[in-house]
Amino acid sequence: MRIGPLGIWELLIILVVVLLIFGPRRLPEMAKGIGQSVREFRKGIRDIKGDIETEINKEDKDKAESESESKPA
Repeated sequence: MRIGPLGIWELLIILVVVLLIFGPRRLPEMAKGIGQSVREFRKGIRDIKGDIETEINKEDKDKAESESESKPA
């Protein structure tokens, strides 16, 4: 079984090394911090995407209004 470029043995070795370095008491704290960071990152990406879509819609609306004003009646 492979998860991305890493196999199951590589993941187990990484997990053991992390466990040895940080200890079992710090692991839940680290997991919580990583989860919060990922959540904030996704929220930031969502906000940026929304801002870009708003600007694109605004530009499209302005362009449509300027085209309708420039057409003779």
